[in-house]
Amino acid sequence: MYNVRDDEIPFVEKWGKDHGVEVKYTTTTLNQETVEEAAGFDGISCLQTIPYSKELFDSLNNLGIKYLSLRNVGTDNIDLPAAKSNDVKITNVPAYSPDSIAEFAVMMALYLSRKVGYMRQQLNQNHQYHFSPSFMGRLISEQTVGVIGTGRIGRAAIKLFKGLGANVIAYDKYPQKSTNGQYVYVKSLDEIYAQSDIISIHMPATDDNYHQFNHEVFEQMKDTALLINTARGSIVDTNDLMYALQSGEIAGAGIDTIENESADLQDSRSTKQVTDPDILKFSMMPNVLITPHSAFHTSEAVKNMIDISLGNLKQMVEGQTPEDLVD
Repeated sequence: MYNVRDDEIPFVEKWGKDHGVEVKYTTTTLNQETVEEAAGFDGISCLQTIPYSKELFDSLNNLGIKYLSLRNVGTDNIDLPAAKSNDVKITNVPAYSPDSIAEFAVMMALYLSRKVGYMRQQLNQNHQYHFSPSFMGRLISEQTVGVIGTGRIGRAAIKLFKGLGANVIAYDKYPQKSTNGQYVYVKSLDEIYAQSDIISIHMPATDDNYHQFNHEVFEQMKDTALLINTARGSIVDTNDLMYALQSGEIAGAGIDTIENESADLQDSRSTKQVTDPDILKFSMMPNVLITPHSAFHTSEAVKNMIDISLGNLKQMVEGQTPEDLVD
């Protein structure tokens, strides 16, 4: 197991003991320099947003490793043709805890809607702590929330936003057959951009939606709108988002994932200071809440990610076909 965080270790050790399987783990990232650590093992469990390259799959093949089990959902960072040509089977964890990510998205929306960042800035920069008329916020129930992607996580977010009284509209290429009256599908993304006070992204990253949120889209959005991204960084053009926030094209953003995330971001033992200029700029803006890809991070999610990932590996090693096999 690569990229194992300290909070995962008790769950890893319990799973190994319960199933009588030897599980070796390391905090390092899986790459060309570290892949040799897996020599002699049957399969690998991994959690990272940096690429799984063709060269890496060539190395796995040379080591006789045919199974890679992700502890996350997304596969956009995997060279799938290279995996197939090297006969490496891949599984993911499609639903480790939709509620964890949905709650985080709603938390970000509440934080931004009530202008908490401006209050914190007043205290941190000016050492003042008092009521200010400029901090007047908006109720979620006063707003229209546009949810893009109505899979497990998107539907969990809709349920929570709806519970707070929001008017919810949604868009998905593959809409659900029933909405249970909780939300209304619109016919185009343009309608989401134009009508929404809050847009919450819950779709996987694909070639088609790379930089889907760019300058042209930010111009279509309300200047009072908030953007929440707990999905994938590549969906939002970072430079265009920065301009949109600074120029007033939109009012605020909740950023849990950003383009080109470093391996240090997912190293629980890293003590390196943040040097990414975009992250540092966003962190100083009162209309932004930026977090280190942590929306998933609850005790329930961590346990499920471990149990499902290692369970998938065990099934593959034993010649079975897991439900979570990635095509």
